[in-house]
Amino acid sequence: MSERDKTSEASPKIRVRRGPRPFAQEAGALLKHHLSARGFAQIELVTRWAEIAGQALAEHCFPYRLSNLNASGATLTLVADDRAALELQHQTPKLIDKINAYFGRNVVSKIKVVAGDIPSAHSPRRARRALSTEERAELERLVHSVQDLTLRDALTRLGRHALAESRQTASQKR
Repeated sequence: MSERDKTSEASPKIRVRRGPRPFAQEAGALLKHHLSARGFAQIELVTRWAEIAGQALAEHCFPYRLSNLNASGATLTLVADDRAALELQHQTPKLIDKINAYFGRNVVSKIKVVAGDIPSAHSPRRARRALSTEERAELERLVHSVQDLTLRDALTRLGRHALAESRQTASQKR
């Protein structure tokens, strides 16, 4: 047996997956890397912010940076919208207690509030307008000739959504 055969038998082959990988596999490591650059040793302060601070408060502010770590804790910089910044200043001691209770130790000793824009979790959609009888009849006439029922239903839904999203009714466009 050659020397090469002995080494290949001794060490198992490691399979390296090539090609695209699901984002969820890499998201934790990527998030941890970027948050550690802002001083967050524990990413839970950012990822579970709504749970820690409460949903009502989380809608108006988010943790931006954790700095000046010392024995008594660190300084947490929060970005808050203009309306909530003043109220947040008054709630600071209560929020510090919530954060430290969540982690079971003194993580934050001071909070600095900075006014800024808060990204919305999801933009509110405006309500779709109801289709007129004329529009519904026209849509039914257009898809009536489609033989495949599944396709016809899909085209009807698509047409209904497209017409409802348009700002003008069919009669106003003429």
